[in-house]
Amino acid sequence: MRSRAGLLFALVAMLFAVAAPAAAQSTGEDDPVVRVVFYFSPTCGHCEYVINEVLPGIFEQYGGEPEIFFDDTLPPTEVAFYEMTNGTLDILFDDVSTEPGASLYETDTERLSIPDERLGVPRLVVEDAYYVGSQEIPDALPGIIEDGLADGGIPWPDIPGIDEAIASVPGMSEGTQPVGAQPATDDPAKDAAAALPSSDDESVADRFSNDRVGNSLAVLVLIAMLASLVAVPLMIRSGKLGAGPVWLVPVLALVGIGVSIYLGSVEASGAEAVCGPVGDCNAVQQSEYATIFGMPIGILGVAGYSILLGGWLISRFAQGRLADLSMLLAAAVAAGGTLFSVYLTFLEPFVIGATCIWCLTSAVAITGLLWATAAPGWAARKRLGSS
Repeated sequence: MRSRAGLLFALVAMLFAVAAPAAAQSTGEDDPVVRVVFYFSPTCGHCEYVINEVLPGIFEQYGGEPEIFFDDTLPPTEVAFYEMTNGTLDILFDDVSTEPGASLYETDTERLSIPDERLGVPRLVVEDAYYVGSQEIPDALPGIIEDGLADGGIPWPDIPGIDEAIASVPGMSEGTQPVGAQPATDDPAKDAAAALPSSDDESVADRFSNDRVGNSLAVLVLIAMLASLVAVPLMIRSGKLGAGPVWLVPVLALVGIGVSIYLGSVEASGAEAVCGPVGDCNAVQQSEYATIFGMPIGILGVAGYSILLGGWLISRFAQGRLADLSMLLAAAVAAGGTLFSVYLTFLEPFVIGATCIWCLTSAVAITGLLWATAAPGWAARKRLGSS
């Protein structure tokens, strides 16, 4: 089972942080209640955004501060369902990284006939409608709540197995509290810390073991990249490195652009990536490391490979100083891209605990471009220096 550290801890920390020490505000027994299901993964950056940045304001706007309930008789790694409610908005959180959570997610996917391109988390389900991603859900949820309250409330979605999920959570609106399970106490920080592991609870070895085959492949690629960063300068200075076949740069750059476009679209849409038998692409793409300064890494990859390819093309057809400057730019982008890919590749086995085969493909492509552009770039630098 993949680690629940990180986002899952942030989830419950946020839930407790907005929970009042006293009982949550409640409405009368006949007042309307909007009930929805929210599917999330502990490694999903989009889920983290919705949970930490969007839902607190939603609860405050509709009904006030909520309470959080879950079955604390279970080990933290086995808790699949949580309820957050203030008597007006009632959310059943489903952790899809657990077996019961994944089962309900798959059952609901079949019920709603969700196409492959719309798979992924976060997913919000309201009766027979669903919303996916960190843009679609925040845009839709306020209107859903307002319309639902005006219509007398919204019941739980008719998902096969949801009754069992509801019954497993103490304090659910139609359930009874199981023996030994308790709602949040008046010490939110203590409850949050006791409920789930922190991000420090999982060792590097534990993360690596989550995906041994994929992570081992990532380590091999990482070693090859580091070796290339050492070998390429040495071979250039000794005059042993040539430019390679003329077709190599455009082919590798186009491969990199294609992979980056795909990963960028996956990250931007929140959909599931198509993964092969090795690695766990979605764990990587849904992690906090899939973006930098709020921008998907894939989009940066498209820009980098395009600049590299453009510089190489100009160097092929221009002359003089412009050609040399363009070739030097292509070589510099290849070197910088390889260094950045070393960082990203290191994160996969040792920090995220999962490897994306698409990311490794990009890492191999940019390393190949380092080898193909280094010698021409060095030659261009020498000509510029002597002119």
